[in-house]
Amino acid sequence: MSTATAEVAHDTIVLERNFTHPPEAVFDAYADVDQRVSWSVPSDDEVIIYETADFRVGGIDQFLCGPREQPNFAGTTEYHHIDSSSIVFTERLADDSKLLLAVSLVTWQFNATPTGCTLVVTDQVTSTAGQGPIEGSRTGYGAVLDNLVRILEAR
Repeated sequence: MSTATAEVAHDTIVLERNFTHPPEAVFDAYADVDQRVSWSVPSDDEVIIYETADFRVGGIDQFLCGPREQPNFAGTTEYHHIDSSSIVFTERLADDSKLLLAVSLVTWQFNATPTGCTLVVTDQVTSTAGQGPIEGSRTGYGAVLDNLVRILEAR
């Protein structure tokens, strides 16, 4: 248990992106860890390194992320539900001293449209470090989803 007093904050972030690809292609871009690495950092100055990746119900991904020269955040993702229309997982993010920063319940919904797919990502986040991790989730998810659109649409 931490001896420091932290501000606990909560928020629900909902982001939506449209694709000209079918839901299966967008789902596959998440399911395949090599594809995920190609779009899942907010900027060229950042990196994500998967130490383990086990995309299945009950599976756990462990990763480091942050600045390219020193990825100082540790993340753990646990998958609770996976089917062709949705992925539900929890994610834990800690700093390099193992201090918990945030825990999220995240849902990715893949909705078929006449022209492709609408992806809706809902991140129900609890931060133990105030608003910073929540804003980081909001801007980070926005940037990585924009990357996903750009990469898929370039194919």
